[in-house]
Amino acid sequence: MDTLHRRGPAQVHIQSRECDPQILARFTGASFFPERLLGSAIIDTVYRAGGSLLYITAPPVLDPDEQVAYYLGLPGAGHGDARTRVRLVGLDDAGPRWLSEKVLDADNPQAARVRAAVREFVDGRRRDGADVRLNYFEPSAPLERFARELEVPGNQPHSSCIPLGTKHSGRRLFAEAGIPFPEGSAELLHTLADIAGEVARMARAGHRAVLVKLDDSTSGAGLGNAMLDLDDLGLPTGTDDKALTGRVLAALPRATLVDPAITWDDYVRAVEKTGAVVEEWVRDDTLSSPSFQGRITGDGTVEAVSTHDQVFTGHDQSYVGCRFPASAEYRRTLIDYGVRVGRALRERGVGGGDYGVDFLARRTADGWQLLGCEINLRGTGTKHAFGIASGLLGTPATPDGRLVHGGPDGSERVYEASDAIIDPRYKGLRPAHLIRAVTESPLGYDPARATGVVLHTMSAAHDHGKFGAVCIGADRAEATALLRGLRELVDGLADRASR
Repeated sequence: MDTLHRRGPAQVHIQSRECDPQILARFTGASFFPERLLGSAIIDTVYRAGGSLLYITAPPVLDPDEQVAYYLGLPGAGHGDARTRVRLVGLDDAGPRWLSEKVLDADNPQAARVRAAVREFVDGRRRDGADVRLNYFEPSAPLERFARELEVPGNQPHSSCIPLGTKHSGRRLFAEAGIPFPEGSAELLHTLADIAGEVARMARAGHRAVLVKLDDSTSGAGLGNAMLDLDDLGLPTGTDDKALTGRVLAALPRATLVDPAITWDDYVRAVEKTGAVVEEWVRDDTLSSPSFQGRITGDGTVEAVSTHDQVFTGHDQSYVGCRFPASAEYRRTLIDYGVRVGRALRERGVGGGDYGVDFLARRTADGWQLLGCEINLRGTGTKHAFGIASGLLGTPATPDGRLVHGGPDGSERVYEASDAIIDPRYKGLRPAHLIRAVTESPLGYDPARATGVVLHTMSAAHDHGKFGAVCIGADRAEATALLRGLRELVDGLADRASR
């Protein structure tokens, strides 16, 4: 039976990123974050599974008809009745509040209408016998309550498990799973004096640079980190412990904060509130930042979903994109370690949902060494890119972490993905402009070859000059060339629009 006509699941998507709203406001175009998974949701739920989708954003998706038609057309098959099974609902609210707060705002009549639309969708699909679920990005107490009201299951770990995603818990879980991680504090630190003492200890042990990390799961993109280069402090090696700690304490305000929008006093208050850990700042010419995306199923099975090498900017602390798959030189170890973390989370009571693990990889005389860096109890920035690529190819990753094209050649596909194709010149461009330019160029995704550019988060381009893309190639060189070609194409589009 054709996938477009088979009765399938029903999904309500409320992709609420629930980090600190003040921090969320500092990410360019952050209010459009919930749109990132639109393409993968349409391809997976509507095209592949023959199901129905209700997708909620705030603000509304720009050029919704064009975007839905674009994603439904990517696989190269006829749409059938698929367009009627996709509904986009938006609230006129571009503020930095969580999407869950916007949707569940009891004082907003527009939010009440959105909730009514959700209930109508859920009740109608349930009467049709569909498996109805609420799909969201990370543990969320507000959305758990909403799911209970709707009498549908959610798809993420319970919000009571959120503390497992903090920096201190992550270090403990790495130790339990037998995974090496950077040298650092064994205990949670709540005062500057405690931090200074730990930094002094590490300086005596020979470490030349350290990171101070706020112990929360809401900072996002490394914005809770402070960087301290001990060589720049001129700490004398012969100083006694008390004097050395005092010198470090005096020097701490000179640490470089990854978040440029806060002061040192702001950071100190955050330390007192959440606590912090100190760890070795691993710096090496060969250093890379691989990540693992996993999932714990409802029956407790730990699944390896994907691996990537992450792309960072801003002191190499802020995520902007990724390359799939992670390097073959350490990918098997990455999968092994990622699954170990999933099992440790399961033992701690995580009953299902997404999780991600970030690592540092450095070359040693004995080969590559992976160090556990951070555990994210949620989907990660790689989720939408992999969802698009695997959905279009119609296959999960192989046990060794590759995507193999299901066509007659059975060849591998890789991709380069960016969440931050950004330029002030792009402001004013609409999704329809981007879609037309890409689909009418040689860069557009070709389902016969299973290569090409797939756009996402396009609504942010109009106001913020920013959008994202997944560039799928038969090899790394092709994927890289596609991303470069996309930038050149949109540069030309923006230049023509400004004339």
